[in-house]
Amino acid sequence: MAAVFSKILCPIDFEHDSMDALGLACQLAKQNSATVYLLTVIGAPPPAAAALPPVALNPNPEFEAACIRRLEVIAREKLAGASHEIFVATGNAAPEILNLTAAQGIDLIVMGTHGRTGLKHFLLGSVAEHVVRQSPVPVLTIHPKAAG
Repeated sequence: MAAVFSKILCPIDFEHDSMDALGLACQLAKQNSATVYLLTVIGAPPPAAAALPPVALNPNPEFEAACIRRLEVIAREKLAGASHEIFVATGNAAPEILNLTAAQGIDLIVMGTHGRTGLKHFLLGSVAEHVVRQSPVPVLTIHPKAAG
């Protein structure tokens, strides 16, 4: 039986929600002999800023290198030997997630949500919501764990 998913993208923003998503992405990767693609996006303004004129975001090689090192540590600790690739992009998170999906032939996106509602959701938007609406591949969202 062929694997259902062979390339799983897991965007990482270094928050607990994305770490929870990474745990599930790792399980799915092992079950499907898939590769996990870790992506962090630098300099992403809130989605509500999309109504404003675009601002050029200049890559910062030192910060990008620091993000790569941090992702490498996360991969060693969380992926337990699962095949993986690491990417860092500069720009708005949702479009960069979708760009990498197309460029790498991703067939599943596993990502955390922050669970914002009301005014926070309106002001900060939802990267996950944008990705779910625009993605050509399935998106599995992991909601924040209930405080307890």
